[in-house]
Amino acid sequence: MFKLRKEEKPLALVAFLVFALQNALTIYKYHNLFTRVGFRGYWVLFHEMFHVSGYDAYSCIYLSNGKIYYELSRHPLFGPLLAPFYWLNDAIIKHFDFNAAIYIMAVLLTLCATLSAVLLFRILRSQIGLKLVDALALTALLFSFASIMLAVMLPDHFCFSLLLLILTLYIANDAHAKGKAMAWWQTALLLLFTAGITISNGAKTLLADLFGMDKNFFKPRRLLLAVVLPLVILGAAFYAQYTLQLLPREQESARIEAQVRQKNPNVIKRSTAHEARKERIIGKPMGNDPVLKWTDKDTPRLTSVVENVFGESIQLHRNHLLEDLFISRPVVVHYEHWLFYAVEAVLVVLFVVGLLCGIRQRVLWLCLSWLGVDIFLHIILGFGLNEAYIMGTHWMFIIPIAIAFMFKRLSAKPALVLRWGIVALALYLYVYNARLVFQFMSHPLTIG
Repeated sequence: MFKLRKEEKPLALVAFLVFALQNALTIYKYHNLFTRVGFRGYWVLFHEMFHVSGYDAYSCIYLSNGKIYYELSRHPLFGPLLAPFYWLNDAIIKHFDFNAAIYIMAVLLTLCATLSAVLLFRILRSQIGLKLVDALALTALLFSFASIMLAVMLPDHFCFSLLLLILTLYIANDAHAKGKAMAWWQTALLLLFTAGITISNGAKTLLADLFGMDKNFFKPRRLLLAVVLPLVILGAAFYAQYTLQLLPREQESARIEAQVRQKNPNVIKRSTAHEARKERIIGKPMGNDPVLKWTDKDTPRLTSVVENVFGESIQLHRNHLLEDLFISRPVVVHYEHWLFYAVEAVLVVLFVVGLLCGIRQRVLWLCLSWLGVDIFLHIILGFGLNEAYIMGTHWMFIIPIAIAFMFKRLSAKPALVLRWGIVALALYLYVYNARLVFQFMSHPLTIG
């Protein structure tokens, strides 16, 4: 499955070079600061100094000292998967007094993004049956979206989610094309890794298995091996990390905070003010239990869909460019010209028409069920709605897949018009977003 086919090799090479250049931009901006060792502590270095549109550099903290600062309940396997690279970086730090965390993440992101591009192309080309040029154009379209462009060059977990979800879709669709269901071990491994990186994505793996198995999904033996076993492993991984690492660190942090409160109350006041701002921005939750505390019933849904879900996710806003919501960015930023909304509308229309053209296709029904998961989480419950634009990797690959079915339904001349339209749209979005990203990244971050 991971062997490159002849027509995929040029795509893989170009994609690798593009993603490597994007990651080189991130390294250029943060190299002087993030490669330091023993500078104010890694929390201050990677959390207090890294502010890009709501993305976090918790992976770099883990790679630097092996400590968990991300939300463990939402990413229970993120640390264990990065552990071998932490050991590598620990050796580099000890021998060369150089922190290579940002370089390690750049390599991982470049490889994950390249494989994501190849697998999406293979879905479009081999499974849906598009012409070569159309599959290439739609693959390029996905990686021209602002949310995807940022995810493949910033040291967060989103690019890993993108790869795992596209891989799950490819395996599920390949099995269906052969008249089979996914093997139990495939489902188990995919569930383990998709949920391990982002817990909500585990639901999408279960839906993929359900679409292939139908009623056989509920057979006790298969349910035990394919579903219960990986969930038990994830639960064990969470418990082990929480008791062995997270709980002691939280207790130590509470002790240090108490000492700081006595010596310098102003530090605590600033921290409290920042947390109060975060609570105001997040909005009032629907409840206070462990699940509902992450919900949000205050953020306006329609405005957020226009400006964030289908806005900032696709085209960056020039005002408050890549600012962090919890630092200075307003919840809603408007475009300064109607043309940006016109581009957004065109893409939404193409998406909807594509869904209608492929409405009888099983792969699209699976994609719609996945989209339903995100709509329920982000639009209905409001989880992360105020910065939904950083979560595009969880669903935006569905857009080119839907548009692919337009190509399948159109005759030669209309398909030619659509082809050139997609090429023009991808070029515009990539140039527009890349120019703004370059503008942001071209000034190295330095502190004395």
